[in-house]
Amino acid sequence: MRAKAVKDTTIFDQPAYNASEAARILNLPVSTLKAWCFGQSGHNRKGAPTDFRPVIRPADAKARLLSFANLCELHVLSAIRRQYKIPLPKVRDSVDYVRKELNSARPFIDRQFMTNGIELLVEHAGKLLAVSRQGQEAMRGEFELALARIERNRDGMPIRLFPFSRTSLKSAEQPKSVVIDPRLSFGRPVISSAAVPTRIIADRFQAGDSMNEMAEDYGVGEAEIEEALRFERLRAA
Repeated sequence: MRAKAVKDTTIFDQPAYNASEAARILNLPVSTLKAWCFGQSGHNRKGAPTDFRPVIRPADAKARLLSFANLCELHVLSAIRRQYKIPLPKVRDSVDYVRKELNSARPFIDRQFMTNGIELLVEHAGKLLAVSRQGQEAMRGEFELALARIERNRDGMPIRLFPFSRTSLKSAEQPKSVVIDPRLSFGRPVISSAAVPTRIIADRFQAGDSMNEMAEDYGVGEAEIEEALRFERLRAA
């Protein structure tokens, strides 16, 4: 069992995604993802240069590559971005605070984040953003729903991520038809019940294959094929 855990850890941390691909998987603006992972340089209103440190610690900063672990971190972090447009300095300040309080290099995917970590971050971010108590409850709910889409092994390590596939539904209503698993298809999006890459589904559909034909070929429901196509359209957009 221990040998398997070591193997999973290696896959979990391996640099595997560039910024553009990670942004498409998570439905994040590329510029936002790059700022969170690699920092951002610019100028303030007075024209003075500014330099923002990254929020997430990438697997390979030099090559600008991210790991599955980084995807999970970004997935959780982006949960509140669905409702709250938080400036990068405040995001980083909140993450640094929680990282220090939990004594964790990766607070968003640390076991403690599921217990007192969310509370720490929401309270700290809420004060920075002047978010009401009701707003903080909503923020906490977004984090909890995002964490529920990360599957862990017995050691508490994230091993599968179910990314959001729709922008029109609330987090609680999002299906789990598409999964990212570093042990399947090199960590690219696949149908969760059949491990078929969503890219293949999209290619076959463009070539003229019907959803019913593909559902029969892969032994899945037509709704899962439709969700895979929806996910690929979202990535393309």
